[in-house]
Amino acid sequence: MFVKRNRSRRGDRSYTSVLLVQGERVPVKRGPGRPAKGAKRETKVVHRTLANLSKLPPALVEMIERFCRAERAGEPLDGFVSTDEAVIGPAYGPLAALLALAREMGIERALGSGRVARLALFLVLARVAHRGSRLSAVRWAQSQAVGAVLDLDGFDEDDLYAALDWLATQQERIEGELAPRPEPGTLFLYDVTSSYLEGQQNELAAPGYNRDGKHYKKQIVAGLLTDAEGEPVSVQVYPGNTSDPDTVADQIRKLAEQFGAQEVVLVGDRGMIKAKGRVLLQEHGFRYITSLTDPEVRKALADGTLQLELFDEQVTEVQGDGKRYVLRRNPAMTQRVRSRRADQLRRVQEKVDARNAKVAKSKRARPDVSLREAQTWLETYKLHRYVHAELRGREVRLVVDEAARQELECLDGCYVVVTDVPREQADAETIWKRYGDLQRVERDFRTMKTSLLEVRPIFLRKANRTRAHVLVTMLALKLARELRRRVAPLGLTCEDALDRLNGVRLVTLADPNLGLWRLPTRWAEEQREVLAVLPRLPAPRLSLHQAA
Repeated sequence: MFVKRNRSRRGDRSYTSVLLVQGERVPVKRGPGRPAKGAKRETKVVHRTLANLSKLPPALVEMIERFCRAERAGEPLDGFVSTDEAVIGPAYGPLAALLALAREMGIERALGSGRVARLALFLVLARVAHRGSRLSAVRWAQSQAVGAVLDLDGFDEDDLYAALDWLATQQERIEGELAPRPEPGTLFLYDVTSSYLEGQQNELAAPGYNRDGKHYKKQIVAGLLTDAEGEPVSVQVYPGNTSDPDTVADQIRKLAEQFGAQEVVLVGDRGMIKAKGRVLLQEHGFRYITSLTDPEVRKALADGTLQLELFDEQVTEVQGDGKRYVLRRNPAMTQRVRSRRADQLRRVQEKVDARNAKVAKSKRARPDVSLREAQTWLETYKLHRYVHAELRGREVRLVVDEAARQELECLDGCYVVVTDVPREQADAETIWKRYGDLQRVERDFRTMKTSLLEVRPIFLRKANRTRAHVLVTMLALKLARELRRRVAPLGLTCEDALDRLNGVRLVTLADPNLGLWRLPTRWAEEQREVLAVLPRLPAPRLSLHQAA
């Protein structure tokens, strides 16, 4: 091997390149005809470029050149091997393993090349391995081999915010590249959730139906579209006061225009696919599977479309008005709902008893206040439909209307799934199971919001950055699902696997300031176990740092 320096000139500018070259002797191609007897095969030397060293520091190029000269001269190479102990470098395993998965899944390719795309990729990987805010991610990167994995050096939170701005403009392209083209009859699952915000200045912030229990905080609404297995396909963010049915039209247009879907089936949660959504689905040649809300079921019972006797543990089907109704009663859910209701009534009764005791002890305590409080508690637990409070002297009593209670309980654990999918395409049992697949989207939401990726709370203000933040979380969800699938047979969670990978660190025998890190040749057993089920870790990128 030797170092070759090339110089060229174009116009008034000169260019220099430094290459690491390997000389090889190869046979010369023979001419036509039979070679003479005993003739030796002619050979020639061919130079093959091993690496471009043009961007390396001069001191490092000089060291490589001295190594090559010593090797050619047969001199001992001991002087090029440090006798010092290996220096343990930053953590390499978490980012490198997630990058290998991202490459295999096409996420890296979909994001593209360039510094801003690499920063966006870092945001996705960090959302799985670290979570937290952009500032927190920058601090975490200081303990990670970000340069060796992603070839990123010297970025701060402003660079990550710029990456969010860029991601917001690329969402449609990225989702389109990652989503396979759906075949006719493909099933898509769709559900909606909300996420609360910290602060009051987010451009999408609005009060609404808060699923996080943070009723005093503003929120955003996010709709997640997945395939039949729960694999995320697309995510869309709306203002916090957007109702669930109002988001369906966007998903229909996205399936038809962005993904080119034809004759697909959209599965939506209870009360989500309303009349307007069904009309729009029909216009695009799509079909739907959803379920009726409690008022819709009671209306169908009142007009004779459904009968209460049809609800059973086994699936039952009724047809009417061009739709198929799939009915079922879940005994376990029936018992759960009634137990919860009884427990809520017990809690209210305890509060009323405590208030009555206070009124009995104090002449200044007002019974009418006790009555108002009791009514508020009943409404909070939604018990006012069959329980009412009345004042008897200075004491509040709770009175249960048994007829109203029985009417309310008659639909406990009862479900009605409605669809326009033809019977020849799917029977009633299949329709019921496909609606049950929405649990996969709910699991995805739990992963995104609480258990691993922690999309909430959101500290952003601009609408485009908020949408990009949710997109980052969706891409991280794809990675987390694949990581979980691979490590689950080992009895590990994603957190367990990442903890083990954190022990995969770079080492060097050279000056650490040069950044000439490499991977160790041996691993601990717990690390080998995780690495065996993941794609091979990419080699560390060669640093371009000059030693101090």
